[in-house]
Amino acid sequence: MTKEKINELYKLNREAKMWQRELERLQCKSLVKGQEITGMPFATGTSDRVGELATTMADIEMVIRGILAKIQIQRKNIIEYIEGIEDPELRQILYLRSVSCMNWHQIAKELGEGYSADAVKQRYYRHFKSVTPCH
Repeated sequence: MTKEKINELYKLNREAKMWQRELERLQCKSLVKGQEITGMPFATGTSDRVGELATTMADIEMVIRGILAKIQIQRKNIIEYIEGIEDPELRQILYLRSVSCMNWHQIAKELGEGYSADAVKQRYYRHFKSVTPCH
């Protein structure tokens, strides 16, 4: 497995969070609009702002479900790859970074005293330099 393939999970998680924030923004959006008094007659035609908003929200929910499905598949593949690594420390680093989406400082803290963010990051990247990608 390549570093790029493992990083896909991290990116998918960020994308899912982005869409979730957009959905929350739409859910909080005020549908009540004050009447504007201009003295001019109203234009003909109808507008269903509630219906349009509901459709947009349903579309975003569908996108989120699709991303979550991709995340589950990718997560399973990454965990299977990590389980095949002999070094328990490296397994932890890969798992915390790739599956738990932690940053380098969080991983160093999780591993305990004697670990720095730079050392953890270096160990992660060194692993992928030493592995020949299998296609």
